Amino acid sequence: MKTKREESVIEIIDTFKEMADTVLAQLILLEKYMAKPEETENNQIISEIKENENKIDRFEVLVSEKFINLIILYQPVASDIRKIIAIDRMTINLERIGDRVINILHATKNIKDTQEYKAMIDVLTVMLLSGISMVEKALLSFINSDNEYAVWTIKNDEVVDDMNNKLLVNSISKAKVSDKTKEMLLSYVDLKDIITNLERIADHATNIAEASIYSIQGTDIRHSGPDMNLTKKDEIN
Repeated sequence: MKTKREESVIEIIDTFKEMADTVLAQLILLEKYMAKPEETENNQIISEIKENENKIDRFEVLVSEKFINLIILYQPVASDIRKIIAIDRMTINLERIGDRVINILHATKNIKDTQEYKAMIDVLTVMLLSGISMVEKALLSFINSDNEYAVWTIKNDEVVDDMNNKLLVNSISKAKVSDKTKEMLLSYVDLKDIITNLERIADHATNIAEASIYSIQGTDIRHSGPDMNLTKKDEIN
């Protein structure tokens, strides 16, 4: 028989998992939208993303409320407090990832029919998929108490940023567009907005992974990084 305290902790974890699943669903929907489906499907995707965004906002409030109730009513032990603080930190980053999805959606709507966007869609998709992979592994680290997934995510943050920059430059240089268009690409406001938000998704995944390590080990590595060496097999191919 579980105590009220244990049940309260489980409720918080379950709510967090629902929020995490919704954010991952948002990222998959964004990938579909950026692939430029038919207009009818576009509208359906936009509707689902907006609905999910409202759910994410409610989940954030709900986790916070359950956290406060646990502290006030059940006097949780140290291990519970550590886990719930980690969840609170991860929840903030999940909500911010949700905001990034909305930002990218709006920017994409403005330029999805332009020549510049069509020239960049492949590299943007690779950047998004890299971010999704990092978010998934960061969340799995916490759910499965797997420290290695968290370390992989943190170590690959800079790897992903570097890869994205190289992909961007390479894509522009090979794009079958005029020299004038190539010069416009990097200064194109909406395109830069998409790229910035995609990079921030990876940053938030790193923050989630750091919170997961705090939950598993009780070690706060936010300004020091994990004490592990990154091998070639750890890097994103």
